[in-house]
Amino acid sequence: MTAQESLPAGSTPSKSTSSSSTAAPSSTTPPLHVVVVGAGIGGLLAAIGLRFDGHAVVVLDQATAFGEVGAGMRIPPNSFKLLHRWGIDLTYMKKTYSNGNRFLRFDDGAVIADMPHGIPEWDFGGSYLMVHRADYHAVLLDKARASGVEIRGNSRVDGYDWDAPAAILSDGSRVTGDLLVVADGVQSKAREAFQGHSLPPVDTGDISYRVLVPGQDMLADPDMRDLVSQPWVSSWCGPDAHVIGYPVRGGEIYNVVFCVSESTMNDQKLAEGETKLVIADNAELVDRFSKWEPRVRKLAALAGKGFLKWRLYDLEMVDHWAHPSGKAVLLGDASHPMLPYMASGAAMACEDAAVLRKALQGATPATLREAIKTYERVRQPRASALQRWGRQLQAAYHLPDGPQQEERDAAMKEDKEGNPIYWGFDDRRKWLFGHDAEAF
Repeated sequence: MTAQESLPAGSTPSKSTSSSSTAAPSSTTPPLHVVVVGAGIGGLLAAIGLRFDGHAVVVLDQATAFGEVGAGMRIPPNSFKLLHRWGIDLTYMKKTYSNGNRFLRFDDGAVIADMPHGIPEWDFGGSYLMVHRADYHAVLLDKARASGVEIRGNSRVDGYDWDAPAAILSDGSRVTGDLLVVADGVQSKAREAFQGHSLPPVDTGDISYRVLVPGQDMLADPDMRDLVSQPWVSSWCGPDAHVIGYPVRGGEIYNVVFCVSESTMNDQKLAEGETKLVIADNAELVDRFSKWEPRVRKLAALAGKGFLKWRLYDLEMVDHWAHPSGKAVLLGDASHPMLPYMASGAAMACEDAAVLRKALQGATPATLREAIKTYERVRQPRASALQRWGRQLQAAYHLPDGPQQEERDAAMKEDKEGNPIYWGFDDRRKWLFGHDAEAF
């Protein structure tokens, strides 16, 4: 790699048999050269969308290889419809179609409320899938490469020249372009430069344990098999904790997330600034949930060894998604990290990519500033609203038994604005799942 290099000139996008949305717009505008920092879901989707429009795109990531990383996640209709329109084919990816959300008592497993998805393809224009993050990421990686996106691993970005603009790699080399798309996650190194002041992520006081249980172990137990064969997102709500579980890969794996106040746990602590660590033994998890209903106790027992403990971070409002230079944007968790309670982090990154793509159609280096301000103006209110709801759900899920909990349980059964669960109110559900990010 030379001391300074630019992106390669764009080649003609490969012909697609999918929707015409994937074809480059009819325009004589020269393509932009775009540098995407971060090869996560948001970064890859931005790269794919921009490449469809003929832009030359390179993605930089510090990883030396991409493989089996992560756990379960959800692809709701608002992102599924964009993937389908862009010709990102999930047909052969292992997946599970979600029935909806089921909320249960922590102590006896009684159903508090069911919130079925109905037929999301009819109601919202897309399927609601439960998948393994690694599978989804692999599909996006293949699509990006097939579309002509250049993906460079082992390329850690240590700094930026915002005026060039350029990403400066750890070896001192520079990758220049017309636009930088910074999708480097919740611990973004670039965010402060956009805001003009420090804006570190805030520890919520909650941690999560992410566990993958073999589906065959669940199916072999008469008390557990319905959790796999009837694919609801099951959420057990209890004092200072809740547990979410759902099947992925068509039931091959049951994904479980134990979200709990860190102060109630006595296992290995996360160091200052540490985001995750591997827990070698499930003894503390078993003890913490020993008074919960039998299925939760069994899930804790099935966690085994070597599962991940994550610190849950939040972030104050990111006011500036567009850099003052007019040559860079933030995308995904770098601008709006989502607590897992809304299950919308990846979907919001998908919407970011769609809006950025459309905002940049017809843009030139001379008009970039206006284009990226459009991206910020369109995306910021919606993403920020969902961030706020995630914080509210954190409190709602973790109520101790008592009058507040009883009021919550009663409200969860009603299709009214006062329902504490975001998608428990039909108007909000339509606003979230029925949204088309490209329709602006």
